[in-house]
Amino acid sequence: MRRGPLSHHRFIRIAPFVALAVTAAGCSSSGVGTDASLSQAMASTSTAQIPDTTGSTGNLDRCPNVELRQGAGTYSINTAARDPSAMQLRYQVSIGQTARECRKIDGNLVMRVGVQGRVVLGPAGGPGTLDLPIRYAVVEEGMQPKTVLSKLERVPVSIGENQPHMAFTHIEEQLSVPMPAEAVFDKYIVYVGFDTMASQDKKTAPKRGRQN
Repeated sequence: MRRGPLSHHRFIRIAPFVALAVTAAGCSSSGVGTDASLSQAMASTSTAQIPDTTGSTGNLDRCPNVELRQGAGTYSINTAARDPSAMQLRYQVSIGQTARECRKIDGNLVMRVGVQGRVVLGPAGGPGTLDLPIRYAVVEEGMQPKTVLSKLERVPVSIGENQPHMAFTHIEEQLSVPMPAEAVFDKYIVYVGFDTMASQDKKTAPKRGRQN
């Protein structure tokens, strides 16, 4: 059995996509929320950030679905990793909504994928800056799923004084893959979720000793 950081056995489908009224062509949203702010953020950041160098650029009227990786839609940060009790909880983070937009550029499928979520303070939480490890992966589903692209982003979120919760938004501007054939296009899925292994790797990275 094929295993890896983005194995298809670890993903589930969330709510169906719901088209929102936005000005940017091809932009739609999905998730557990109905707030249009993510799609508005997608629309307000111009796709002109993606260069048009060939004259073959165009918005597409369809995009691969965006789905949450199973078990990766929430992320808990505790004071003591070995004692994840309720009173040790510092922050509970969740992804509530996603949006995507596709363009064809120079023979490539270029996707902008937005993620919107919320950080809620726990009993041990307080002001500070969090580093949220969010992974994006483009997978061609089928009998033998194929990971076409995997990208990790560390998203900083600042919690101020007297803020019991904080919303965050991250827009990944360019997930670029070769344009799939028509028969394969609908098999492409963009998976998103918190990569807790990446977070643990960062926490346990050895410190460099002083060089003599």
